[in-house]
This record gives sequence, C-alpha cells and structure tokens, in this order.
Amino acid sequence: MRDRRDDCTDSPRNPTDPQPPNAFDRQFLNLFARRDPAPALPEADNAGPWRVTRLHGAGDPRWGCLGCGEPAPRLQLQEPDVAHMVAAGLSAAERPPRFRFQADVSGQLHLLHHGQSVGTARHGSDSLPLLLSALDHLRADPLALAHLLMAVPDGVLERAGAIVMEMANRDYR
Repeated sequence: MRDRRDDCTDSPRNPTDPQPPNAFDRQFLNLFARRDPAPALPEADNAGPWRVTRLHGAGDPRWGCLGCGEPAPRLQLQEPDVAHMVAAGLSAAERPPRFRFQADVSGQLHLLHHGQSVGTARHGSDSLPLLLSALDHLRADPLALAHLLMAVPDGVLERAGAIVMEMANRDYR
C-alpha cells in the first residue's frame, strides 16, 4: 500500500535533474545535529511500546496493534499503513494534554504549553490544543514517530525529506 500516488505526491521532475537532497541521508543528519536539541521529555519512555504485527489465520490479511505484554491485539486493521498510524496515535492518546488556551483579563487568548505562554491568538479552536499535544508527544517518542513514518507513502516521504533538507539548509546554516 506504500506505493500510493496522487497529484500531491507526484511532482513533475526532469529525469536529467539531479536527485534533490533528502532529510533522511547522512548529510542532513550531520547538518541537523547542529541545531539546539529539543528538551527531553521523560514521559516518552512510559507509553507503549506499541508494535504492529501481521495476524495469520483464515480470511483477509489483518494487522494487529499490540501493547507491551498484551497477548491479543488491541485493534485489528486491514491495512498495515493504518495499523502503524494507530500505533503512533495510541502513544499520544494515552497522554494528558500539554497545550491549552487561556484568556487573560483583556480577553487575549494565550496558548499555554505546560502552563507557560508560548503564543497568543485572536481566536482559538477547541481541537488545536489536543492536536498540538498529540504532535508534541509524537515528536518526543521515537517509536511512535517511526510508526507514523512507516504509514507515510514513499512519494510523500521522499518529498518531505527534500523539503526538510531545504528548510534545514536555510534555517540552520
């Protein structure tokens, strides 16, 4: 299923053009290692670990998401990509939210991360703090991030690597 393609993943490229730089090669990793590290989050060691495994038996192929020590899958899915997304999502879903909005006396909305204001907004979406919390957990959990990357179609992953490499060259040089 990883070879899905659409207008977003297929960008016209001249076959004579050199391959664009990719964030998942050694050159990028050496460049990106120069940035300031993200703060360590101890909770990342407590989630899961989740694993995705192919379930064998009669009927259609199935994929299961199992937590550490679980004898049976928590979820059974038809597609391995979806199973990997679920494994990544389970890691974040079991965590308390780290982001929230809070209004001050003047009515200004503050986006709080661990109780500290990290920005202001004219109006807020109820789902934004939950989504930011899930993404925050995902960036702190290497196994969850690996599951998410396994769910990404190859063309999207390749293009994302080139975009990240471009951003790193621009922002960290």
